[in-house]
Amino acid sequence: MSSPLALARNLLQSSFGHSDFRPLQSRIIHHVLCGRDVLAVLPTGGGKSLCFQIPALATDRLTVVVSPLIALMEDQVGALTARGVAAAALNSTHDVATQAAIIADAAAGRLRLLYVSPERLPRCADELLARGGNASRLAVDEAHCIVEWGHDFRPSYRVLRRVRETLGNPPCIALTGTATPEVRRAITGSLGFRDDAREIVGSFDRPNLKFEVIAVSGRDDRLARLIALARATQGAAIVYAPTRGLVEGIARVLFENGVAAAPYHAGMTPSERSGVLQRFLADEVRIVVATCAFGMGIDKATVRLVAHWTMPATPESYYQEAGRAGRDRAPARCVLFHHPGDVVLPRRQLATTFPPERVLERLWRDPSLRARQPASVVAAADRLSAELRPDRGPVNWSAVRRRRREAGRRIDAMAGYARTSRCRRRALLEWFGERLERCSGCDRCARAR
Repeated sequence: MSSPLALARNLLQSSFGHSDFRPLQSRIIHHVLCGRDVLAVLPTGGGKSLCFQIPALATDRLTVVVSPLIALMEDQVGALTARGVAAAALNSTHDVATQAAIIADAAAGRLRLLYVSPERLPRCADELLARGGNASRLAVDEAHCIVEWGHDFRPSYRVLRRVRETLGNPPCIALTGTATPEVRRAITGSLGFRDDAREIVGSFDRPNLKFEVIAVSGRDDRLARLIALARATQGAAIVYAPTRGLVEGIARVLFENGVAAAPYHAGMTPSERSGVLQRFLADEVRIVVATCAFGMGIDKATVRLVAHWTMPATPESYYQEAGRAGRDRAPARCVLFHHPGDVVLPRRQLATTFPPERVLERLWRDPSLRARQPASVVAAADRLSAELRPDRGPVNWSAVRRRRREAGRRIDAMAGYARTSRCRRRALLEWFGERLERCSGCDRCARAR
């Protein structure tokens, strides 16, 4: 009789066409098949999805996958169904009848993987149980969204432990590409991991990536240097910019300067975004200029350059986005353009996300004051009111204060990365709690040699 891991390896070959697991995948899958809770931290390109897809096929029972983006769900479900795997996604793009049919299939055991958003999960669990179904395993993708002071916090992720209990506490695998030791502790605690849980963390060091910062004197200099970099790059590239307007403008200027570039952002229609992605994957578009929504679940291994127009607000965001480069393990560059004033935008966004407490309390007491405040402050007041419930009594600000403090610390860390005179690779890896013995490529160390 073959071992569970041997069965998993056969499924990897027969269903996915891979000859063997990547480093750490077999360890993770072994513990998942043993019924343990597992936290898997694998940087971009580590093959996280297979760590719950293979066990779902091996046990021949339903795995519920919590995923934060509809586009990511649809991408994975499309790839799975093309391989003959019984998978479906439950989200707001489906009508009521389609959603009911998906729940019926899941409850009847006709699905191996059911993808659902964290917002939809509680109702999904109730509907499964009402039909006599259940889940043998819960997979939480992008698990860093659980952490209330994390870089990509989703309030809906906080109910996952309660929903897990509703489903009878099935084993859980949580996956993320970037998590500091503190974030990892918060994830396992929030999900209620058992004492025999395993935490498997891959190295964040990608030796084929070279990390660089290019100092710029202003907008025109930044644009001229980006055009030169784009022309000099052989192969595909992604350029990240913080706003839709910048994305459109940069793509247009690159195109006008003879670079096959196209924009990608949430303001485009689904068909427009899909068209850009298909042309990018087919090498008809060489450079995609995008907001941070780009890249989630998009598998183009041959990206030779990831450039950031300006600094992201967190090291986690930067490393995850930069990690889209060189997934084929061939040399690639990760370039950040930097001006000392770049820190102003993320700090302004932080002030918008967390307006002064006294301002918010006045708005909650006297709604007539809303007309005198910017729309961003009013939106923050509504969002935090739903979380803090000032209508029920004095507000406990401790969680919000911690989120703001941690967000500020991350902005400072990114500004420090851009300004540092020491090894940039070491600075990034130390943020994630990993020690670096030797730098395999950054502009600071190259100059020192």
